[in-house]
Amino acid sequence: MANDFGERFVLAASSEEQNSVLLVDDDAVILQEMSEALEHSGITCRTCLDWQSTMSTLENWKPDLIVLDQRLGAFDTLLHFSAIRNVSSAPVLFLTASRSEADRVIGLELGADDFLLKPISGRELVARVRVHLRRTHREPSAPSIGHWRMSNTERRIYRPDGSPVQLTSAEFDLLQMVATNPGSPVDRDALSRHVLRRPYTVDDRSLDNLVHQIRRKFGRSGAGEMIASIRNVGYVFRGYPED
Repeated sequence: MANDFGERFVLAASSEEQNSVLLVDDDAVILQEMSEALEHSGITCRTCLDWQSTMSTLENWKPDLIVLDQRLGAFDTLLHFSAIRNVSSAPVLFLTASRSEADRVIGLELGADDFLLKPISGRELVARVRVHLRRTHREPSAPSIGHWRMSNTERRIYRPDGSPVQLTSAEFDLLQMVATNPGSPVDRDALSRHVLRRPYTVDDRSLDNLVHQIRRKFGRSGAGEMIASIRNVGYVFRGYPED
């Protein structure tokens, strides 16, 4: 852990905004350092040392964001990430000492929002958390009621009623790429390189899984045709549901 957690990061925070973060790590010292860094920037924190207390906390408290250590002792939280998604839609930032691209790709496919490489400084932690909190809470300045709207700046999709669709970073990247050229198929290799940062292979189901998740989040009405599969080519954007 970098040694500047002791610095006081008094960052500007709106008086009416009280963001909350759940911090999960099996090292009590690291937990305290992270908590101090975030709380001195105006963010409320709760901490957990193990998986059981994490799940118990999420059953009774809904934080705005979760910072989750990938390894709690021998327990790999990445393999059990779906359990968190069953009880919370908050952005999840994984803390990891692993430099494995495979772990990061799997995490993004499962719905993780970011990976933070250990050791991480207090300054970077606060900055990363604030970026994701802004994406979560920011509302459109002028909602276009009656139409779907994609905000590339906010990296969000807004429904016709102005409410946002909660997408992970990988899901947004994929939807953004196909929606940029509606009606024109985008090949799998281009999508894989842009979204997953790797070439496509014929046995790779990652893109299919992401498309399935996007369709599910947009609901049943017409969502299956929103992004259509083109055999032996890739995917094509047909338009938003009921658009």
